[in-house]
Formats: sequence, structure tokens, C-alpha cells
Amino acid sequence: MYFSQFVGVDISKDTLDAAIYPAKDKKLDFLHFDNTQKGLTEMMTWLKRRGVKPPEMVVCAEHTGVYTNPLIAFADKKGLALSLNSPLDIKHSMGIARGKNDAVDAGRIAEYAHNHRDKLRLYEKPSEAIMKLQYLLTERRQYMRQRTALINLNSAMGKYETLEARSRNESAIHHCEKLVKKVEEQMMAVLCTEPDVKRNFDLVSSVKGIGLINAINTVVYTNNFKAFETPRRYACYIGVAPFDHTSGTSVKGKTQVSKICRTQQKAELSMAARSAIIHDPGLKRYYQRKMKEKGGGKDAHGVVLNAIKFKLILRMFAVVKSGHPYKVLNY
Repeated sequence: MYFSQFVGVDISKDTLDAAIYPAKDKKLDFLHFDNTQKGLTEMMTWLKRRGVKPPEMVVCAEHTGVYTNPLIAFADKKGLALSLNSPLDIKHSMGIARGKNDAVDAGRIAEYAHNHRDKLRLYEKPSEAIMKLQYLLTERRQYMRQRTALINLNSAMGKYETLEARSRNESAIHHCEKLVKKVEEQMMAVLCTEPDVKRNFDLVSSVKGIGLINAINTVVYTNNFKAFETPRRYACYIGVAPFDHTSGTSVKGKTQVSKICRTQQKAELSMAARSAIIHDPGLKRYYQRKMKEKGGGKDAHGVVLNAIKFKLILRMFAVVKSGHPYKVLNY
């Protein structure tokens, strides 16, 4: 799709800043407004006054989580072309930048959209079920963090802890566990509201080692397997795909995964890999063979575990593509 006008939007909790590229007058081609539907309507009025035609423009912004939701809803309602990009991609594309303010950032985002116009990927709004599941994953994660903090407090108090304090702490831990269970029950109810989402969840869950949370994580962060064309790209997004680290004849580093990744999803996939080693005979033998080849040790365990995580991603994508549940092969 061809775009001739580019609007960069810098998003914060309460406000938005928009800039037009190419700009006729930098002072006039910038607007500060509220991060609300009313504020976004003001933005559209301003864009039309500046001669920007909605069919010929693309709105580009950084994906900043829930703060982006008003813009997503507005663009979907008005049929605007929207591209949400990684803040790190935009930052690195600008080279060395001196100074920072919202107006400058909006202008840089608009310029980024122009410079990468041939590679911009338009945002596809997830279904209601996917969006609800994403919120529930975040809620569950908060309860799990609270539970972990309370357990750590329990062990740290030691001899100074009173019986009353221990009772309160255990009661709080139990309450967090009850909340987690309620969230998981609601997740299952949401899954059943959309047949396509439930179908892919069931297929992914058939892979040994993949439980409720990893299955929902994968369905949510792949937008029900629409956001990533290949399992390799999703593995790169999670931080599982290995990359070379070499240059000429002098730099011969180890092949390793990038630290730019979704750390939470990667950690949860690590738990799935450990479970798969126990319950999948084929992966168990693979793990033992590879550990022996690499001489054992902590470093070897990390490398082999990462390979198993990649295998799990391949299997999840494969079952969704085939439409058939995974079958464990006892070879």
C-alpha cells in the first residue's frame, strides 16, 4: 500500500503528541492533545486542516502496552492505517540523538515511518478474546509476583517471625493462589467464546510440556498465529533463536541468543521445556544425548534447554498448520 503522508505519535499515559512528515512548518505541524477518544478526534480535525488526507496517510507509534489502546480503538473505528513498532527499533534507527522532548520524539517517529515506508507492517487489531486473555495474563502475573514475594518474606523472617505474622503471611499466600485459580478459570471461559482461538489453544496444548499458561501465551503473542509467518520469527521474538557472533578472522564468538527478547514468555517456556524433558521420551533421550556430547555442566544445560524450547515452538506451529493434535513418538 502506498502512503504519501506520515504521522508520528508519541504516546504517554495521559497525553499524545503528533507530528507530520514531511513538515511544511515544524511549529504548526505538531500537536499536543489528550490520550482520549476526544483528543484523537481533535487530532483528526487538525490533520485535515494541515492538508493531510486519511486515505493517503499512515499513523506510526511505539507500542507502549495499554497506553496505546485508545489509539488502536480509534484507528480501528475510523479505518486508519496504523503501524505499531518496537521502541528499540525506532530508537536505533535514529543513530545518535541529542536532546529529548515529546515534540521531537513525535517528529522522529514520523520520519522513521517515512524512511521505512516500504517495510512498515500495518497493525491488525486482535479479537476481543485475545485482548481479554492478554489482560488476564497480566493480572495473573501480578498475583504470582505477590505470591513469590510473600513466600520469600516467609523464609527471610526466620527466628524473628511470630506465629501471628506467619499465619497472616500464609493466609495472604493462600489468597493469592485462590485469585490465580479464579483468573485461570476465567481464561478458560474466554477461550470458549471464540472457536478459532479455542481450536488453536487445544492444538497447542497437545504438545507435551505445554500447559495452560504457555498455550495462552503463544496464542496471545502470535495473535492466534497471524502475527508471525514462521516459527523462527516467533522464536526470535521470544529470545530463543540463536545468532552468530563473528566478524572477519579475529572475532569468533559463540552462537548465542539475543538479550533483546520477551523475558517473561521465555522464562515460562523454559518451564515447559523442563516438563517436556520429563514427559516426552523422545525429548528426554535428545536431552541426554546432547548433554553427553557437550560434556555436561551448567553451560551445556542452558544450550540444550534452549534447543528444546525451539523444538517446542516448531511443534506448536506445526500442529496449528496441520490441524491435528501432536502425537508423542516413542522412538
